[in-house]
Amino acid sequence: MRILNFCKKNLIFIWCLVTSFTILLFTSRSSFFFPYNNWDDANSYFTMGKGLMNHMVIYRDLYDQKGPFLYLLYGICYLISNNSFKGVFLFEIIAATIFLYYSFMIIKRHCDIKITYMLIPVLAAGVYSSKSFYWGGAAEEFCLPMFAYALYVLNKFLYPESNDKKISECAKEIFIVGLLTGITSLIKYTMLGFYFAFGVIVLILIIYREGLLKAIKPALLYFLGIMIPFIPWLIFFGINGALDDWYRCYIFNNLFFYSNITGDKITLSAKLYKLCKLQYWLFIDNFEYFLYIAVGFVANLFTEKIVLRKIMYPFMYLCTFMFIFYGGGTLPYYSIPLMPFSIIGFVAIGKFLKKLSEHYSNESFWYNLGVLALISCVVFAKNNCQSANYIFTDKDTFWLTEAASFIEEAPDTTLLNVGALDVGLYTITGIVPTCEYFQTNGIALPTMFSEQERYIKEGLTTYVISSEGEPEHIYDHYDLIYQTAFYDNGYDQSYYLYKHR
Repeated sequence: MRILNFCKKNLIFIWCLVTSFTILLFTSRSSFFFPYNNWDDANSYFTMGKGLMNHMVIYRDLYDQKGPFLYLLYGICYLISNNSFKGVFLFEIIAATIFLYYSFMIIKRHCDIKITYMLIPVLAAGVYSSKSFYWGGAAEEFCLPMFAYALYVLNKFLYPESNDKKISECAKEIFIVGLLTGITSLIKYTMLGFYFAFGVIVLILIIYREGLLKAIKPALLYFLGIMIPFIPWLIFFGINGALDDWYRCYIFNNLFFYSNITGDKITLSAKLYKLCKLQYWLFIDNFEYFLYIAVGFVANLFTEKIVLRKIMYPFMYLCTFMFIFYGGGTLPYYSIPLMPFSIIGFVAIGKFLKKLSEHYSNESFWYNLGVLALISCVVFAKNNCQSANYIFTDKDTFWLTEAASFIEEAPDTTLLNVGALDVGLYTITGIVPTCEYFQTNGIALPTMFSEQERYIKEGLTTYVISSEGEPEHIYDHYDLIYQTAFYDNGYDQSYYLYKHR
């Protein structure tokens, strides 16, 4: 009886949990339906997190350019399972559940709850089987629940109900969004355009409804929330004498080496043309959720009477888009922060179905339709995702398993990954890297290449895995013990494993 009452009380959360689990089971390579999550970015994060949990100072002892909170998250995943992505999959489910929960709460504010149950699986399938979701485990993916919460707060401010407080009195909500802004900035700061737009819109609402003076306290609370997540990292890097390494790797190198924001010499009009062209292809490639973004924006434009409600979401979208893509990067998963705007489309669809439901008032019909929607969406997601051809692959026949079988298990075994980002051997062997440039990072620093060449010339590691041909000087200290070729979703790669003589 207690279990039944608990389920009834928490049915929305349980529905979001079931939806996220069943869909991610078939779309994320972190799932146990896949032999490995062999995405090099995700493995790089895992290795950085592993280093952090083994008393290494990220940025000083190990080089990569994402934010420290991402590596902390992956470090916790490493503690859950030190040679697999079980922990990552767990956090993906948690993140997706929270994202869907706040999506549910936004949609429910505008239509019946029974309709919202039906719409949530459709939203999840569109988001988590799209091309931009990629293989699972992206930094942007773990920020989706934070974006959804901010949209939920903003939706309450824009569409206040009779029992809602004034915006200037919502200190808790504004402070929490500030905290989320600070955390996001320490995961990947190119996503901050979303929160910039949030701050502008809330400021306009407070000034318009309550006056300029009433905006001072919320603004201070928001900035206080932003600052707090920086404090533990200032202490951590300060104690370890690595504040300059943190700045160099996460800020300076990202701006002046990784991004093309300072080196692009084309005119502004040419730049805007490229961005418009990019937007067109994003829509075509990710029709699964961009369709709902378009539906939401068009519906608001023609149905809302208040100007701010017409333009607010397009303004937020534009800020988010420009912050992400103005620097020139166009990788598929960069557009993940645009996914939450699809919620607006489901709000519009929910309003339409609410009118339709007046003719079909039988609640069991809509709830049964929700279950049918979940089953259909799981099937759709399984067949539509980027990893559809990779699911249920036999782990024993996969090249990573074969390569790992050549590596001796010993406490002093070391490894160097050259020619590409972390291919996954650090993860499945449990080896903790000992070299600062433990992988060939896409940022292409001259120092990285010279240091990796030195590691090989001096024979500093037990094994070397290369994915860009045979490295120079490799046969001075190493013998080739394994070689293979691997093709996956457009990636054709050869791998060479060497052992120190």
